[in-house]
Amino acid sequence: MVGDDLAVAKTRKAWKKLGRFIRPDAVGQSVTDVEGGSYTVYTSDQTVDEIEYVHLHRQSILNNCRQWQREWHLLEGDLLTWEQQLSMVPGPDAEYTLTMLLQQREALLERWHTLAPRAELLEHAFPQPLMTPWHEAVAGYRRHRFTAVMGQECWDEPELAQRIDAELIRQEQRQYNDALMPGPYWEYYGRFTKALEQDRFQRHVAQATRIDEFHLLFAARNETRHITLYIGPTNSGKTFQALRRLAVAETGVYLAPLRLLAMEVAATLNEWGVPCSMVTGEEKLLVEQACHTASTIEMISFGERYDLCVIDEVQMLGDAERGWAWTQAILGVQAREVCLVGAPECRPVVEKLLQLTGEPYDVVELERLAPLQVMRRPVRSLEALEPGTAIIAFSRAAVLGLKNTIERQTRQRVAVLYGSLPPEVRREQARLFASGEAPLLAATDAIGMGLNLPIRTILFAQDHKMIDRKEHLLTPLEVRQIAGRAGRFGLNESGWVGTFALPIEPVRRLLEQKPAAVRKAHLAPSLDHLQALAGLQQHEAAPRLAQMLTVFQQLVKPDPKIYEVANLDDQIVLARITDRFPEMDFATRFSLSAAPVAIRSLPVMSVFEQMVVTVAMGQVMLPEQALALTQKYVGQRSNRLNVLETAMKVVNLYCWLHYRFGCCFPELAEAERQRDEINQEINRILARSQFHLRLCQQCGRPLPPDLFHERCQECWQTRRQQQDPVDSVSNRSRPRYRGGRRYGGRRVG
Repeated sequence: MVGDDLAVAKTRKAWKKLGRFIRPDAVGQSVTDVEGGSYTVYTSDQTVDEIEYVHLHRQSILNNCRQWQREWHLLEGDLLTWEQQLSMVPGPDAEYTLTMLLQQREALLERWHTLAPRAELLEHAFPQPLMTPWHEAVAGYRRHRFTAVMGQECWDEPELAQRIDAELIRQEQRQYNDALMPGPYWEYYGRFTKALEQDRFQRHVAQATRIDEFHLLFAARNETRHITLYIGPTNSGKTFQALRRLAVAETGVYLAPLRLLAMEVAATLNEWGVPCSMVTGEEKLLVEQACHTASTIEMISFGERYDLCVIDEVQMLGDAERGWAWTQAILGVQAREVCLVGAPECRPVVEKLLQLTGEPYDVVELERLAPLQVMRRPVRSLEALEPGTAIIAFSRAAVLGLKNTIERQTRQRVAVLYGSLPPEVRREQARLFASGEAPLLAATDAIGMGLNLPIRTILFAQDHKMIDRKEHLLTPLEVRQIAGRAGRFGLNESGWVGTFALPIEPVRRLLEQKPAAVRKAHLAPSLDHLQALAGLQQHEAAPRLAQMLTVFQQLVKPDPKIYEVANLDDQIVLARITDRFPEMDFATRFSLSAAPVAIRSLPVMSVFEQMVVTVAMGQVMLPEQALALTQKYVGQRSNRLNVLETAMKVVNLYCWLHYRFGCCFPELAEAERQRDEINQEINRILARSQFHLRLCQQCGRPLPPDLFHERCQECWQTRRQQQDPVDSVSNRSRPRYRGGRRYGGRRVG
């Protein structure tokens, strides 16, 4: 070869990639590379295309095809022999032999894919190998493997074992992406036995707890009940219709999600001339000769019989924290007539529960009594707020800041409502707004459930809320629940929904979207459930409550089409505290773990720890002692309102414990006096203006309290882009924050 030929010469492999093959008589040139290695190259005139190559090697290719067929037939014979001896071979040995045969099969198939196109060019019959025997062989091995494992472990539950085996086979096929690739024998053995034991234990748990018969555990199954489901949006009069039926019943109970609602309904029935008591976890207001009770839903008595029961806000069935209380109330209340009141989204899950019980039911669908309209443009000036307007934010600080800013700029009094306000204070704030003494209202989404207020206009000052320290956009259900409070029938011809210094289109879209239906009811364990689980742990003399709750949460599997286990995380935390005292009986620890404790409040949790000690030691705690325990968490700069709200939680906890452990927490009257004083002081604080909320100078939105600039992030970024487009693209950091929090995306201070 000359130099030019070497420049275009290539190795046999390189020519093959280009679809060229070396002629049989070609003599290559040996070349040495810079590292001393040698290889042979060929020029283009020493190559031929595939068709010519096939004809040049015709006899060799035909011989290779015949040789392949002989080897394939021999391999099929070996496979047949393996199948005939399979029943006498241990599982691991059968897997080893089958794996070797499958590897030989793969090697022959690779050769077949090389020879088949060439045989086709030569018009030589070279049929595709049959895969059916191999599929049958692998299926036979899997049956043999299953039988071997079952024989080793002596399982007596064939149907369960077959279901697990089928699932493991599906997992193998997904894992290896090949139906002819069984997993390793001992890997299968481990997965199979683990799944079988887990399933067996879960069935033992289900049998012990009777979770599959949950609806049959209530005495109400021996009663003849009729259910009426009132569904409709907010301000459709559904609760009013149910209360009218309750008022004419001889005996009845109203079950509410909030103490405030129970308080309001009790007052309403008493105003109608129907004596009604109020019972909540922290308070009992008994009215003489009363045959009706308004109660929070957790306080339902399953042993009482009523003529009629009203269960409000039934869509709460889907709430992971408290939905279990609605599930139990719907299935367990003993009443001839049961009125279920809720949003339209609750209908699917309610009908599933009623199909379980087989009870007759009617559905009454209601529409809004006053139409709800969306404003054309957002409100951008506080001076433009009209009486009867409620402005919505989603944090306590934002609500209090809005109150102060509106009062300073408009000289109008503003009432406030947010979740941590005591019910009595909320009621007083609602009275101020309803009477006109406070023509405006600043509130969180707590406004969406509870008090009926004469609101004409709802304005969203924020379109997102913080959940677990993460920002979440509002959902269609949340927007509807809040916006629906506008336009109370009889006071307003229509309700209006808008935004304050926010684009209005997102709110409009959320209102037009249909909220997701509630399809599962939540379940939580009763004391009987946990004691049944404790009975399975026979080696423990004093079973740990937290462990039993965890077992229930993780292993109890109710019907997934109907039920979902509630979130028990907070209760498990409280249970761990009670488990420090194993000398307390299981029922006492369970009762303490159900206490209304805000576990994210350090002062309240510290008081609860001491209250558990009090019960365990049989001591006595007074209300002033409980309040004194919070003082070490109160600094000189602590906000007085925060201190009072914490104190209210402690007093309410004391009252709750009084009704369950009266000998340890005897001073109910003193606790109620303390509660009244705290309520009065909170109302006095809210009557004063001491909270400052700054607004963006450009768009008027409320600013975060720790933001240093006088513009919100969006306006700040827009202005930065206008001033320096290049720098604004390369540096999209947030504005500077107060208190050394952040500047330019870095933590400083």
